[in-house]
Amino acid sequence: MRTIAGNLFTDDLHGDHIGVFFGTLAPMHVGHQAEIYKAAALNDGVVVIASGYTNDRGYQIGLPVEKRFRYLREAFSDETDIKVDYINEDNIPMMPDGWDEWTRILVETVKRNIVNKDAKITFYTGEQNYKTELESRLPQNGQFKVSLMDRTVLKISATEIRKNPIGNWDYINRVFRRHFAKKVTVMGSASTGKSTLVRRLARTSNSPFSEEYAREYQERSNVSDDELVVKDYIRLIQGQYDANSREINSPANNGLTIFDTDAMVTKVYADMWLNEADNAQLKPLFDNTIGEELIDLILLIPPVTPYVNDGFRNMSTADDDSRWQFHRHLLKVIEEYGFMDKVVILDAKGGSDDPYGYYARYLQALEAIQTRTGFNIKHI
Repeated sequence: MRTIAGNLFTDDLHGDHIGVFFGTLAPMHVGHQAEIYKAAALNDGVVVIASGYTNDRGYQIGLPVEKRFRYLREAFSDETDIKVDYINEDNIPMMPDGWDEWTRILVETVKRNIVNKDAKITFYTGEQNYKTELESRLPQNGQFKVSLMDRTVLKISATEIRKNPIGNWDYINRVFRRHFAKKVTVMGSASTGKSTLVRRLARTSNSPFSEEYAREYQERSNVSDDELVVKDYIRLIQGQYDANSREINSPANNGLTIFDTDAMVTKVYADMWLNEADNAQLKPLFDNTIGEELIDLILLIPPVTPYVNDGFRNMSTADDDSRWQFHRHLLKVIEEYGFMDKVVILDAKGGSDDPYGYYARYLQALEAIQTRTGFNIKHI
């Protein structure tokens, strides 16, 4: 296993004074950023180092040190005076026994990222214990010093964020937010009101939302369901995944993202229209894409509303029996991929003034989001 890895897309730092900011950074937050920018203002450049090991506090929430490194490198991609690196601690003794080896690797990592190996190097930390341990081990040749940063300026900790990411959303670095965003997918057969519900839920919560990519693709290509071939489904799978990902990565992401369908819905259509050989060809792509989606909540609308022909779906699937077949097969696919515990079936009934239950299901969906994701949507 590699112990260290460098940023491939940033030149080594020039200058005679280099700052170093290090930590677990799981996740990076605005407090970290303020400290890094302070170090950048006081030096010619800054090396930011994420440090961690298998099963550390970042790893336990799905942020191993290698992923943190990737996120940090992306976060500072436009900062020419900041270079990112990481230290994998798996092959050194656990702290406090690992301080000698860790300090040696820390110095090596910094020097590999700078042009002037004799530059004055200042390590910035918010922990008095870290300052003491480093000062007792760094070479006493005048090249190194350790500065204790004031953490009272921005009182937020990664520990608090890990406990309650949605409640501390404003403090999380934007690149890291994608990891904590709650992902809600609305599914159902044709003409169940999915797209309308997605829009209204998203606008109620001021959250970003995706639209059904298949509609865009098929209208642009002027192709019907029964004419789609394997290469079309590849584009549909990737297109919907990309559409959903854009909303997760959007600056508008406030902790909740809502999607109009996903790859599991696309798989049902593939099962309906493609032969066995074609579906076998697509299976690895479906498996990989669905496995990466990590949906937090599936809002599934049964086909209890009248079919409205909007000219999009093939009319051979318009009758109630076909729509229920689609619904049952969708449940089977959801179960196959292990997401049944994420499903809430929107089966609320409306009164005489809401005969098809559109408003009742809207309220049911709001309640499900509040209960299942912890996002405070009940500000209406």
